[in-house]
Amino acid sequence: MSNKSDGTAFEKEVAQILSDHGFWAHCLQDKKNGQPFDIITAKNHKTYVMDCKKCTFSQFVFSRIEENQELAMQAWRETGNSEGLFVIGFPNIGAYVILLSVIQELKKSGRKRICSQDMSYYGIPLETWMTISG
Repeated sequence: MSNKSDGTAFEKEVAQILSDHGFWAHCLQDKKNGQPFDIITAKNHKTYVMDCKKCTFSQFVFSRIEENQELAMQAWRETGNSEGLFVIGFPNIGAYVILLSVIQELKKSGRKRICSQDMSYYGIPLETWMTISG
């Protein structure tokens, strides 16, 4: 499987997990010029946008975030919506949710990546996020 097909399968997996937990979840159509995020999801009058990133190794490199994704998530927030989220899938620990603002702060401090062992500090497991956000 290619990186692109791995990523698409992970997006669909996350959307299905959300749906199984009572969220409405929709995967956005992949566009040639990039898309602003992968999933729009909602539950109990709250709507979220998510970009999904699957990692082969135990680190997520911030350069994988496209400029249009960051700008679209900022515009989403500035128009009165919830903050943009990244769902990062790591081998051995599963999927974690991390806020765009946390990633931006890490980047400002000079960090270029986040390791899976740091996710319990900077992010939250997807299963836990669904419990507190739904």
